[in-house]
Amino acid sequence: MADEQDTEAHRRLQRKNFRQNLYRIWEMVKAGRRNELSDKENDLALILMDHQEYGDHFENTAILDGREYDAGSQFNPFLHISTHQMVEDQLAADAPVETGLFCEAMEGKGLSRHEAVHFVIMILLHVLYTSAATGQSFDKARYRRLLTACGRVEPAEIEGIVAQEFAAGNHRKDLH
Repeated sequence: MADEQDTEAHRRLQRKNFRQNLYRIWEMVKAGRRNELSDKENDLALILMDHQEYGDHFENTAILDGREYDAGSQFNPFLHISTHQMVEDQLAADAPVETGLFCEAMEGKGLSRHEAVHFVIMILLHVLYTSAATGQSFDKARYRRLLTACGRVEPAEIEGIVAQEFAAGNHRKDLH
């Protein structure tokens, strides 16, 4: 019981730190002080600037405490930004290579890079959720296989492929 409480306290602290960092970066962006940010912070600032529709969340100090969002009933912009950063990090490191190949394929089919990244986020979150729900480690092979399979089809077909992949188990349609 104490271990579970410690784990939850740690998760809440991580969420709080991430949200406070986003708040600080967002405030610097609004003040025109991006030049004072580190390279990594500037990468995050670019993601925030691409998601200005969530600005009220980034500015709301009442939700910086790390509380969980009610999954399924509330969109979590912090989770979205976090996973956006994960995908951008994958692209920058070219690891897994399938992430970059998928984005290139989608751009070749007329999507913007941002739209392609959102599809990667959808795939990533389904694999992450399944791992968490089953208590198993992240299934890298499944993630890579899905990126490859989805990269071969038209964008309109991707959600169906992902839905079919996760139809046998629990999956979340509200994650992306």
